[in-house]
Amino acid sequence: MKRSNILILVIVAVLIALTATIALINRNATQSIGRPDALLVFSEDGLRRDYAIDELRAFPAVDAEKTISSGKHADESGVFTGVPLETILDDADAAWRDKYEEFIFTGEDGFKSSVFRSDVEKPENVLVVYAKDGEALKPSAEGGKGPLRIVVVSDAFGNRSAYLLRSVEAK
Repeated sequence: MKRSNILILVIVAVLIALTATIALINRNATQSIGRPDALLVFSEDGLRRDYAIDELRAFPAVDAEKTISSGKHADESGVFTGVPLETILDDADAAWRDKYEEFIFTGEDGFKSSVFRSDVEKPENVLVVYAKDGEALKPSAEGGKGPLRIVVVSDAFGNRSAYLLRSVEAK
């Protein structure tokens, strides 16, 4: 076989591998992020539930006055309104306490943070927030941190209070 034929075969193989890798990344991103107008709650063992923002607003609301301290950005204070993650998980899978230890949050920008079941089980501690100071959180396209974000009320710093929230993975 000529060297030029071998080179062509190698280039074709690399292109096929690259195409397959891109397709896999896109599939995983779609699974992780879900619909842009909803929160996706999912797990590897089959749990999958999309919550539109209106569905989240239908749950009993909780207000938490909080200052979120940040090392990168200005501190953020206000009254955050949302739904305890515990309430959402109870709705998605009543047996979640027996199945899952960790909950991983993914933002539309790819940022991830997580909490453990013990954090979620503390009453009104981990909130899926849709409003601050009575105003709906703006999406990133409008310069906001929403339309959803996580606020961990017990945290002194905001490193787990992820904004631009798109999904919660139960592990």
